[in-house]
Amino acid sequence: WAVEQVPAERRFIAPPAPLGEWSAARHVFHMLYYEQKIALPSVRQWLGEPLKLIEEEYDEDAAWGDGQDLEIMLAQFQEVRATQIALILKFKEALLEEKRETVWGDVSLRWVVSKTFQHTAEHLHDVLSIALFWDMIARHLQQGEKENQKF
Repeated sequence: WAVEQVPAERRFIAPPAPLGEWSAARHVFHMLYYEQKIALPSVRQWLGEPLKLIEEEYDEDAAWGDGQDLEIMLAQFQEVRATQIALILKFKEALLEEKRETVWGDVSLRWVVSKTFQHTAEHLHDVLSIALFWDMIARHLQQGEKENQKF
């Protein structure tokens, strides 16, 4: 929903500097990559699966390349998130509090789920900021440039 608030012609363009370096599409890709490579594998640790995070293989910028199809990324994000939710619903309450060694240290499954939610909220905030404040900041920056040209 947040991405749909960004005009289509701006979804792959970096916003004015105060709004960060990433386009709305790049934020979506980052969330998807994180969910696929870190969040879901971390949840699967509580099923007894080993976390197979090899730093040399974790190259998000290379995977992004020149960009990806936004609709496909959004569909894949929804799919991986649905998989996470389905897994979490199968866990007994006690398992949510059980700690395991993760990429964040020794934390509980509840912590991992909360971190995943926090990460999504952080990037949704950034995307909505792009949607809401792009024009306002662009005007402000343009006015500042005009003021500087007077001197």
